[in-house]
Amino acid sequence: MMRPTRKNGAARPPFADVTEIFLLLMVTLFPLFPGFKGYIRISEAKFALFCVLCGGYAAVMLLLGLEGLLRGTVKARSPLSMLKSSTWPQRLVLLYLLLSWVSALASPYFPQTVLGVSRWEGALTITLYGLCFLLVSVWGRARARLLAALGGSVTLLCLLCVPQFLGLNPLGLYPAGLSWFDAGIRYTGEYLGTIGNTDLLASFLCLVIPVFWVALLRLRDRRRFLLLIPLVLALLVLLRMRVLAGFVGVFLGGLIALPAVLPASKRTRRLLALGLALLLLLGLAALFFLDPGAGLLHELHELLRGHWDPAFGSGRLHIWGEVLKRVPERLLLGAGPDTMLLAELEPFTRLDEATGRTLVARIDVAHNEYLNVLYHQGLPALLAYLALLALLARRRLREARERPLAAMLGSAALCYALQAFFGFSTCIVAPLFWLALALPEAAGNGQLTMDNGQLGTSKNYCF
Repeated sequence: MMRPTRKNGAARPPFADVTEIFLLLMVTLFPLFPGFKGYIRISEAKFALFCVLCGGYAAVMLLLGLEGLLRGTVKARSPLSMLKSSTWPQRLVLLYLLLSWVSALASPYFPQTVLGVSRWEGALTITLYGLCFLLVSVWGRARARLLAALGGSVTLLCLLCVPQFLGLNPLGLYPAGLSWFDAGIRYTGEYLGTIGNTDLLASFLCLVIPVFWVALLRLRDRRRFLLLIPLVLALLVLLRMRVLAGFVGVFLGGLIALPAVLPASKRTRRLLALGLALLLLLGLAALFFLDPGAGLLHELHELLRGHWDPAFGSGRLHIWGEVLKRVPERLLLGAGPDTMLLAELEPFTRLDEATGRTLVARIDVAHNEYLNVLYHQGLPALLAYLALLALLARRRLREARERPLAAMLGSAALCYALQAFFGFSTCIVAPLFWLALALPEAAGNGQLTMDNGQLGTSKNYCF
């Protein structure tokens, strides 16, 4: 999308300033907002705040544009002209939004596809993701205070988790009389911090942990060492939660990203990449021949040998199988955004050894973001989404050595994308992923220096 231009020397409307305020709110208020009725209705509360922040940001930017047109500070352009001057990532986002709305309108469940049936992940939510990407990819600025604000909010979030791990209930987020230790026994699921479900908290940590450790490697201001505080706290919370998708994202993603972001020669980075690939192959070979006996590694051992059980992966293989059975029914258009609950797929059941009860879980999400897009929005939408991720990954890889911002947010996006193979998109965390994709795209983040407190490609890297 083309940046609006000044006319007759008039002052430019404050698009960049509004975008900066929006980004600061999204890394502070949005993750820290606990809602007003605890974990029982935290998804509803987060969705409301998401609509206020993201919808409000899009509306304000639209009003500024209209004001600029009336005042003559913004030059009017045709949609075709704007499309021609847009970047390929922006075009792919527009295509993804178009295909999502075609799916929503053609769905037998319309108009429920607008808001969504169970996860607030309908066409409206997807549209706000795309609009925020488009606006931030034009007007976003990676100022140093944005990184500082993110570090502060992650620190506060993780500090809230500590007393919860001790059985306390600060802010009254757990139902009355319950705590972290009652998870899966007296209430379903596991909840923590101000994000809610631990799977979603793990996906959030997959976004922020890479930002911090890459910043420590690539920035040069001594204040960057303050990021050790949120980094260590976030790692401790992740390890204590024991969410395996989070481990895959943070640790496997970190290993994959390391050769690209390491401030070393091209030869050294290639040797490191080769060494890590060999290490991974040796690990898989060892796992093929040695059976750990239980847990995830045992399940991986069985899968490598061609043996599988629907209960593997906390029932994910059962869920994936049920979803894949239905995909051919509406392969091109999908069933419509966030409608899986209405399909009445065969539930996943498991025996709770602690209580002796059989737990039944209805399937309303694929627990694989890519399979989820395929089922809900169809194959063309999935291809557009994957093409967007592939194109941005290629750009970040090419830019990572020269641009700290590309290295930081490229690593964050990679780690999130890996955990998303076992997770799902929700408005609680996904908006931050779309912002991580968009921010390095902004033209103004190409050559920024320490003088204006921004993160860019100058040798004067700053915090």
